Amino acid sequence: MALPSATLESLSGDGSLVDAGLFPSGLVRRVAKAWTTPLNLLTCAQARVLVGQKFGLQWLAAPVAVFLSGHPRAECDLYPGDLMCMALKAHVELLRFAPVETRKLLGVDFSWMAEEFSFDPDGTLLREATDDLTTARRLAGI
Repeated sequence: MALPSATLESLSGDGSLVDAGLFPSGLVRRVAKAWTTPLNLLTCAQARVLVGQKFGLQWLAAPVAVFLSGHPRAECDLYPGDLMCMALKAHVELLRFAPVETRKLLGVDFSWMAEEFSFDPDGTLLREATDDLTTARRLAGI
C-alpha cells in the first residue's frame, strides 16, 4: 500500500504537535518529528510512536493493519511485536478508520506472542496484548 508524500501535519491541518515546547520529553520530540515526516518516509519506529499515541490514525490505520497482517512480529525499535502491541491498544480507532484491514489483521495467528514476549519477567506484556486482542476481536465480531 503506497503512502502519500504528505505529512500528517499537512493532511490534518494540525500544527499543535509540532511545537515541542521549552522542555520537551523524548516522546514529545519523537511525535513532533514523526508528525512532520512525509508518510512515505516514516520509519517503523515513528509509526509505532504515532499508533501508540493514537495520532494520525485516520491516515495510518489501513497501511499499518495491512503491514502487520503480513508481518505481525515486526520489531520497530523495542522488541519483536512492538508495533502489533500498539495497534492492538489502538484497536477501536483502527476498526473505525480501517475496518476491513483491521478485521483481517485480527484474524492472523497470534500464537507467536507467547514465545516472543517470554523475555518479560512478570508476563505483563503478554497479558495486556492478549487482553487487547480478545477485546478487539469481540468488538470486530470475530
